[in-house]
Amino acid sequence: MPQDLGTENMSVLAGLLKAGASFCQTARAFSTGACCQIRMHAIPELKKVDRWTEKRSMYGVYDNIGILGDFKAHPKDLIIAPCWVKAFRGNELQRLTRKKRMVGDRMMTEDKLNLEKRVRLLYRRYNRTGKYR
Repeated sequence: MPQDLGTENMSVLAGLLKAGASFCQTARAFSTGACCQIRMHAIPELKKVDRWTEKRSMYGVYDNIGILGDFKAHPKDLIIAPCWVKAFRGNELQRLTRKKRMVGDRMMTEDKLNLEKRVRLLYRRYNRTGKYR
């Protein structure tokens, strides 16, 4: 009898050890990968950035027109762009329909055909997966 208790205790202990070992393995499977740290041997070099590109140099250039120009000119009047794009906010379909209304009669045949094809494609797309369907 005492030997049976010893073997029984040993089998329970072995079962617990196996359960603990399997628990450790599953814990490793969900690891965040902290053991594979990236080693950096040197500080990376700073990027060379041109601070005087045209885009950066012209940033905010029209901000003070109202203050300095006595509010006579609006910044949208100073922007050089096609008439259908100036001071316009909207998606591509709205922009193309606006272009067709404004300059469609003066467009070349092939350009107008491509514009109409693009409008048809966008119309179908927005009707299928649009924000306002």
